[in-house]
Amino acid sequence: MKIRPVEYIKNPPPAKITLEEWTEQFELVPDEEIARYTYYHNPDWGRYLFPPAIFMVYGARELKRLKLDNSFAALRMWGFVFNETERLFRAGQVDKKVIATMGDLGIVPIIALAFPNCVPFYPECIWWTPFFRESTEMLDFATKLGIPEAACFSRACLSAFHKRAYFPRPDLVIASTGASCDDYSCVMQQVEDLGYEPLWIEIPLRREPQKYLTQDRYDKANYPRRFEDYLIAEYKTVWNRMTALTGINNLNRLKDSIAKTNRLRGLVQEIKDIALNAEIPPLPALELMVIEFGNLYGYADLDEWISIVEMILETVRQRALGQVGVLDRNAVPIAWVTPSADPYLLNLVEDLGGRVVATEYVINQALVPVEENIDPFRALARAFMKSSLNGSTTERIKRIKEMAGSGQIKGVIITNMLGASHCAMETRLIEKELQSVPVLAIDVPAPFGITEQIRTRIEAFLEMIE
Repeated sequence: MKIRPVEYIKNPPPAKITLEEWTEQFELVPDEEIARYTYYHNPDWGRYLFPPAIFMVYGARELKRLKLDNSFAALRMWGFVFNETERLFRAGQVDKKVIATMGDLGIVPIIALAFPNCVPFYPECIWWTPFFRESTEMLDFATKLGIPEAACFSRACLSAFHKRAYFPRPDLVIASTGASCDDYSCVMQQVEDLGYEPLWIEIPLRREPQKYLTQDRYDKANYPRRFEDYLIAEYKTVWNRMTALTGINNLNRLKDSIAKTNRLRGLVQEIKDIALNAEIPPLPALELMVIEFGNLYGYADLDEWISIVEMILETVRQRALGQVGVLDRNAVPIAWVTPSADPYLLNLVEDLGGRVVATEYVINQALVPVEENIDPFRALARAFMKSSLNGSTTERIKRIKEMAGSGQIKGVIITNMLGASHCAMETRLIEKELQSVPVLAIDVPAPFGITEQIRTRIEAFLEMIE
């Protein structure tokens, strides 16, 4: 049975509304409906459906200037996402194992979720927290701990590990190195210096076929097949450590975890496809980004997150069918490359007439289906090797380039992190690859840094390609 938005919402015309408007709308929600949605399947203390203003009071101050989708599904999503810190601390209180997975973005949590009462999460996703909190405290403290200002905003997670206020001390830290973000690799090493003992696994650099590499067998893959064997060994190391932690060793559970992951990825892909093809945008770019990143680990409760995404998909289907949405039908279709650390920028681009129809957030490995008819470790290795995290720039933006060539997108926005090594090295390469389409590259400033100049640049860019 499909989950549908509750009757009291009465399907209001889709819109982006302010925090105050959401507070008024939330007053229509009956108490019994609030009690219906819980995390960890616990009706006593697992409620997360609150008006967004509550989370603003608790510190997410940027909410007061954001515009959010007015659907009940979106309300449920935001309540769940902002509840994650509470959820992680509660996990430790009810004897669940909290597993910090760092750097691989999409695969290791599938292994962790194969073990009962284990909750994986990504500490680097806390890089949005300084912006939602409108505070540089976490970034400044990371500088004191040894990560300089000229580094990726993911350095905020170093402060979180030190303060232990945003998530509990993990029962296990699994850290990825190799072909990953250089800045974040330094952050992970600093986390180890704080007294944590990570299990290190290495990501190989995906190399496209080269004629002189005759010793490698590529078959139909765009990387040496031996890389799969390398990753399989790394993932089995993770499995063995999880077995030692939990006392459980059941590969059938890994197959079930893969199937559940594929269920989520299929739902998200359908939402993305509808958002691309609908005549009028059915969902704002900010909510779409939050949904896409949920593929990484389900925001620390995969079952409830899947239920939320099912509700969002039903809302999006209804809007597309009714040819209604949240933006003007003439909004300019663009692609967004590299996620913005400041959520406000996604609001701003839409306010100025843009429509995000394609993304390259460096998490492609969290979007592709995982094969279910082969050895599960090989399936995970193959899924990861399709990532845009560990390959060439040409491969990373291949799909964006094809969409530009077919006319599906009219321009590309790249949001850089000032000082982040991959941005400094890759942005100009991306621009060179996309010579056939207008490109705007923006260095995302620290909290409070969105200037009138940035607004003017975006506005002029959208007017030019319109």
